[in-house]
Amino acid sequence: MSSKANITELFENWNKYNQEVQELMGNFDLANVKKIRKKQQEIEDNIYNLLKKNAPKDYIEMLPEDCGELEVGYDTTNNEFYFVMIDPKSEDNDNIKLIAFTINTEKLVNIIEDFTIED
Repeated sequence: MSSKANITELFENWNKYNQEVQELMGNFDLANVKKIRKKQQEIEDNIYNLLKKNAPKDYIEMLPEDCGELEVGYDTTNNEFYFVMIDPKSEDNDNIKLIAFTINTEKLVNIIEDFTIED
């Protein structure tokens, strides 16, 4: 299996689990949500490691050691996985901003400054 297929499979599996979580939440099946979220977190860790491995040095310097508390998501339209955090440049300001680091199936890593989370 090619490296691209591996990352594509990670994205697809994460999204499949995400859909299952949404269904289980609707049924208030929280015990199974917890089990599936654990699987999702393992996938998130793998994708984050790929992001760090393929990110430019100046991005790596901003990234935390692991994705732990970062907000994560998968943009199915653009086929990108993203990790959101507070922009270190704005931490001391009253106007906190977010940045997102993205990785796609080609393992291209980008940054979105002044990121907004849409519903």
